[in-house]
Amino acid sequence: MKKKIADPKKVNKGAPSGFVLSLMIHAAAFMLAGMLVVFNVVKKEEKKFVPPKPVDRPKMKLKKPKVKVKKSSKPKSTTRIVTKVRRASMPDIQLPEMSGMGDSLAGGIGGFDISPDLEEVSVFGGGQTIGNDFEGTIYHLKYDRRGGLIPMDQVQFMLVLREYARSGFKKSKLSRYYQSPKKLFTTHFMVPPIVAPVAPDAFGIPELESYFFFVNYKGKLVYKEDIKFRFWGIGDAYVSVLVDGEHVLLNGWDGRLEQLDYWQSSDADNDKYFLANQTMHVGDWIELKAGEPVDMELFFGEWVGGQVSCCLLVEVEGVDYPQTRQGGPLLPAFKTEDFSRDQLEEIRKYLPEGECTLTNGPVFRDY
Repeated sequence: MKKKIADPKKVNKGAPSGFVLSLMIHAAAFMLAGMLVVFNVVKKEEKKFVPPKPVDRPKMKLKKPKVKVKKSSKPKSTTRIVTKVRRASMPDIQLPEMSGMGDSLAGGIGGFDISPDLEEVSVFGGGQTIGNDFEGTIYHLKYDRRGGLIPMDQVQFMLVLREYARSGFKKSKLSRYYQSPKKLFTTHFMVPPIVAPVAPDAFGIPELESYFFFVNYKGKLVYKEDIKFRFWGIGDAYVSVLVDGEHVLLNGWDGRLEQLDYWQSSDADNDKYFLANQTMHVGDWIELKAGEPVDMELFFGEWVGGQVSCCLLVEVEGVDYPQTRQGGPLLPAFKTEDFSRDQLEEIRKYLPEGECTLTNGPVFRDY
């Protein structure tokens, strides 16, 4: 039996209109894509940096400032400070005092005077403070605060002074009395015996009487190391010293001490050795801690006129001092700054030689 073969026309019927057309479209798309990717690749050129053109900035012409100077103008003349002291010759300076105990040099470092330049050299002080000094005021008990007269005699004067001292130097006790508007600042208490009118004159009140007055100094007592010491001193007509609220020294002429009876010395050397015009009293021992200041205050002055003085020396515990011609210790003067050359000359005018030293000993300051 013969096998029937299917007609090819029947099998391919309808193919070109669907499948063949789709196949042709896809083939054309692939060819087009290949041409774009393979043949149409454009190589990008490498970018090169081109600097911008320089900018022309306008230049400004600067003019030099013109300063008008008057040809006739002259610098102001300076005022020279003139002291009232007489220059001593070189032999008057006691160079031997430079040897011995002490931590200071006379006249400053290397021979230069490092003390402040004051407008006038005076044993009572100067008009400018250097910080480590004592401020002084003079009180006149014959006048009230406004300068009016007050009835005053010798007994009444000493009673007021005694009450003031026993109160611990309270200024309210002196509120009714005249005090100088001018203050003086001192680094020492070496006032050799001088005529009493010099004191009011130094404080700017020369017209007031040279009696019934006293000078009061107040400041801080300090030292750079621990120290134990005591004062030796004189006062004409009297001197009274207060340290940290305690009386440590009192001296004066006998008639004054009968009323100034609030302190006495118990030392065997008290009232034994001369300094200037009096025998010295020996004070109580004082202890200071390194760099710790305490209050210190003193007063001295005149009763009925004549001379006025106050000299304060220092004895440090454990120090061996050379002897004076009287057999007592050759003690240094109390000071809070080295003496200037002018100060030394002024003090030595009226102070006997060989009774104390001025260039040795401790300088009471915290450096």
